[in-house]
Amino acid sequence: MQRMAHYSKACLVALREQTGIAYDHASRGVLQIFATEEQLTLGKRAARVLAEMDIPHRLVLPEELIAIEPALAHTTQNLAGGLHLPGDETGDCRLFCEQLAVLLRNLGCHFLFGTEVMCLERSGDHIVSALSSAGPIEADAFIVAAGPYAPRLLSPLGIHLPIYPVKGYSLTCEIKEEASAPRSSVMDEHSKVMITRLGSRIRAAGVAELAGFDPTIPNPAKVSLRNRVEALFPGGGHYGQASYWCGFRPMTPDGPARIGPAACKNLYINVGHGSNGWTQACGTSRVLADIVAGRRPEIEP
Repeated sequence: MQRMAHYSKACLVALREQTGIAYDHASRGVLQIFATEEQLTLGKRAARVLAEMDIPHRLVLPEELIAIEPALAHTTQNLAGGLHLPGDETGDCRLFCEQLAVLLRNLGCHFLFGTEVMCLERSGDHIVSALSSAGPIEADAFIVAAGPYAPRLLSPLGIHLPIYPVKGYSLTCEIKEEASAPRSSVMDEHSKVMITRLGSRIRAAGVAELAGFDPTIPNPAKVSLRNRVEALFPGGGHYGQASYWCGFRPMTPDGPARIGPAACKNLYINVGHGSNGWTQACGTSRVLADIVAGRRPEIEP
């Protein structure tokens, strides 16, 4: 997963340089903060793994946290230390997808938004069409990249993927006070919530809930997210005017995504990225594009 993530970042940077795509991205790294000595001990263990993988990182003392993320000077929460990863980047993945769609449309790509795919029609060892609410769609090759919904399309074909929708929540609000808002990304190890600066906005995302495909956003989830962000960055955002969202991470039991051919000669899958969807997206997509085109991928999937 680390190998794919680093390849994916290289693909993303190359895409950005080639196209000029803008998505509120920043390259100021990610700071993981620890509230207790126990969490700090786990952080030291993680640092050893990072060192083995030659990933730039630095364990930092409580007083050094403020130099990396000045807004933490206003927090009332206990800080035992942190782990800084200076090479990590941040950005708005929805904005990225919207801008990518514009670029692709200009290259001749045709999108069918608001269209439901009910099933894939198979004849022998080939998929002949995708039956959709817009009618049958024929193609030379079919790629299923439907996240947690992929099993619904694939199981009728006898392809059974161990993917479960692990529900997560996010909060987004406008910045209120620059000096009290995060500069980049802070991963709160205590709550497992990632707090990120996206242009003029703050986004906090986290929680891992086993609730099937329940699309509701219960009030306790909102309160929990808001309370943690506000405790770490008091006065940083218009928290009372925040918008909330929930989504389903396509988790596999062991972590890695499933990429490559699947049962039929013209059927391929790119699913199961879990909570690392955008982290691995450009890499897994490039690998799969190479496979579909008959090229040898730059890294083995």
